[in-house]
Amino acid sequence: MQNVTNLIENLDHLIRSVPAELSLLTEEEFNRKASPSKWSKKEILGHLCDSAANNHYRFMKIMTDDQPVRIESYNQDLWVSLHGYQADYSHTELIRLWGGLNKQIACVWKNAEEKKFDQEVILPDGTSVTLEWLAGDYLDHTRHHLDQILI
Repeated sequence: MQNVTNLIENLDHLIRSVPAELSLLTEEEFNRKASPSKWSKKEILGHLCDSAANNHYRFMKIMTDDQPVRIESYNQDLWVSLHGYQADYSHTELIRLWGGLNKQIACVWKNAEEKKFDQEVILPDGTSVTLEWLAGDYLDHTRHHLDQILI
């Protein structure tokens, strides 16, 4: 459970610290695109919201099923486009959304039975991992994109 406790603490830390850091960015910095085909910082944060929504569903499915769960991938570019993060969300709205979605995940992790983190998960490529591994991968993915935004 020690590693799971660390995962929870790390996600809680991000939820507490990242919104203030993101709020320091100007709307212009948040909206700027390096090129038309590249995501802005706002769209990267939107992608992290999509990731949180998809992973919340995955975590819940894994924790409520006794059989190995096969997770599916999703079209990240299409999700960002359809959500309209660049045009339809303010800086503040998106920061709040990211925080709320991640709080939901943190609560699920905190309230889960310890043994559920050993549950088998089948990745889209057929690889078998545990829920604990998937949770760690989620945090690594989140940190990677936050680093892109906050540089």
